[in-house]
Amino acid sequence: MDAVSGLAGKIRACKESDQFDLSGYDKAQCTNLVKAAFSDPVPLAEMVRISFVVGGGKQCRQKYSDDLPKDVTQGLDAIGYDEDRAAACELGSAGRYKFQHDTSKNLKFVHVFPRVVPPEKEDGGEDGDGGRAARSPETHLAECSLDEFRRLVDQRLIGYGPKMAVLDKLKGRLAKFESAEQKLITREPLTDEEQAAYNDSVDLSDKTKHLAAELQSAVDNCQLTASERTQVMAKLDSKVTAITAEIKKAESEGKPKAQAKLQEQLDKLRNTRKELADATPIPRTPLRHASELRKLHRQLLELKRLEKDSAGHYTLDELKRLGEKPELEEAIGVLEKQSRIWFETDEDFQLRVQDCIKSAASSAPAKKAPPKDTSGGFTVVGKKGGRK
Repeated sequence: MDAVSGLAGKIRACKESDQFDLSGYDKAQCTNLVKAAFSDPVPLAEMVRISFVVGGGKQCRQKYSDDLPKDVTQGLDAIGYDEDRAAACELGSAGRYKFQHDTSKNLKFVHVFPRVVPPEKEDGGEDGDGGRAARSPETHLAECSLDEFRRLVDQRLIGYGPKMAVLDKLKGRLAKFESAEQKLITREPLTDEEQAAYNDSVDLSDKTKHLAAELQSAVDNCQLTASERTQVMAKLDSKVTAITAEIKKAESEGKPKAQAKLQEQLDKLRNTRKELADATPIPRTPLRHASELRKLHRQLLELKRLEKDSAGHYTLDELKRLGEKPELEEAIGVLEKQSRIWFETDEDFQLRVQDCIKSAASSAPAKKAPPKDTSGGFTVVGKKGGRK
């Protein structure tokens, strides 16, 4: 228990995203760790991602119980955390977690995004906005005006995935708002949570309609990346299966009008799916600071090449250049973070990062080839003299 408490303390002290290995942990230890680390909000100004290693491939599989991922997630469920496959390192994902099998590392992770509260000011002063904590993107989208919402959708919710994630969240808020409104109509008292949901929601119905229209337009015009197209086609397949079952039911019940209406919907779904299957996917959105990042990655690539070619034997000038590497890596991390789209998944973000890195590598100057040997393999020796 002492070891668990110590690890929980380390987790709560994290100011940046970190990773912890849970090899050898049993169910009771997982429950105690999760409860100690995440029951209370963590004082943070920005979100961090706490990643637990809970499994791996053949080389390390014996270190982890087969039930370890379930033990961790059940512990999180018990303290009110929600699974969200779209969760990311942003305040809007507070109180959520997701499982990931990273095939590149051959490891399995449970990523946790803790509930957070603004850290207390050392001088006891208020924040610049009168003491109110900075709002998460989700909260801001729910509380802003409809015009501001449309602007943010265009600028910060780029792509089908982020828009769908926000639509799901706003639908949940709209359901709570309508429930609170119904209680007010019947003169029932509201809880604090219901009162907040009612007071802080602005034009949710119009916002969900706007997002739904944006998503439908993307599908109708085949404006989807390869991964987004796969996601949409899977949803269409599910709808086709469901409507096909409804058609059979209507036919068995002798309802020709309902059957005709359902058949019309089915034909439309199949046509949409065929158009998507035949369409060429659009490229992924470049990173916001792609131009600057490509320059930095090219500089970093040159330093890595220098390290490899010099094999530890450096001139003073080369050592000076290599001393710039940590600053380059830090600058890249900052610009990448600023380039992230709201509600973008880690997987989609990393794909865009890799696109940028590949672009930088392809545009980097080629390594100069050594001078071509024109001696034909023979060493030419100059004459010092000759026979007369």
